[in-house]
Amino acid sequence: METHAPRGSERVTLELPILVTGTDCMGDVFLEQSHTIVLGRQGAKICLQRKLVPDQDINIRCHATGRESDARVVGQIGTSPEGAFCYGVELLNPEIDLWGIEFPGAGEAEAAVGRVLMECVRCHTRELVCLHEFEAEVLDANHYLSRHCKKCADTSVWKETTLQPGEELPAEAKPAPELLPSPPLRTKNDRKHVRLDLKVNVCIRDPQYGEEVVVTENVSRGGFRFKSRRHYAEGWMIEAALPYSPGGANIFAAARIMYAKELPGSGESVYGVAYVPANQAWTGR
Repeated sequence: METHAPRGSERVTLELPILVTGTDCMGDVFLEQSHTIVLGRQGAKICLQRKLVPDQDINIRCHATGRESDARVVGQIGTSPEGAFCYGVELLNPEIDLWGIEFPGAGEAEAAVGRVLMECVRCHTRELVCLHEFEAEVLDANHYLSRHCKKCADTSVWKETTLQPGEELPAEAKPAPELLPSPPLRTKNDRKHVRLDLKVNVCIRDPQYGEEVVVTENVSRGGFRFKSRRHYAEGWMIEAALPYSPGGANIFAAARIMYAKELPGSGESVYGVAYVPANQAWTGR
């Protein structure tokens, strides 16, 4: 059994254009336009044409925010389909909001049904939003939410960010329907059994199978249920992005297969998934 250190924050699958400067493994100074693949509050996965070595320092400038931060190369994580080198990097200036994204606190994330990167259409503030049951249902039906914006100091329309680099959200949007009130706080046991029959796309990421997009049978604050023809065993650790948008900014959270049952004659199995709190270590199979 292998134990990994827990992540410091949620991760967002999002391409942001960046400018990287530093010295490569041959001692040559370089300046390269690139992009992120996955990003978090404390680091990112980036692509470069240059060969780097672990523990060396580089500088990253995010074009979207105009901010920059020194970073440490943690190590190489394979290559991209285009043949570029992919690296995991740790930001050395955590007080700098390099990406312009507000990440949720641990307690908020653990109580979420789903996670989505959203943008205020008025001021373009971006936040990683943790959705409760009713917000997930409203977003699935209308593709936008009415929520409070700290920068605007008012309620505004928020849309899911599925933009390619260089695109912009429209300046105006149709008024959103009034959002259903948040449900009252429940005890741990109550949340365990309260489920919402909601069918949304979710991407399951597993080290053995890779990625699979399925549809939920139901969701709750602690996890969700889905069917698949693939075999996932009880106790397996996975990552899940709910809701999932192809090509969008998808947020993968650590989760565990808690229930698995084969459906006779269908070739499918039904699985129950529980999110793993961010403060717990990742445990391999």
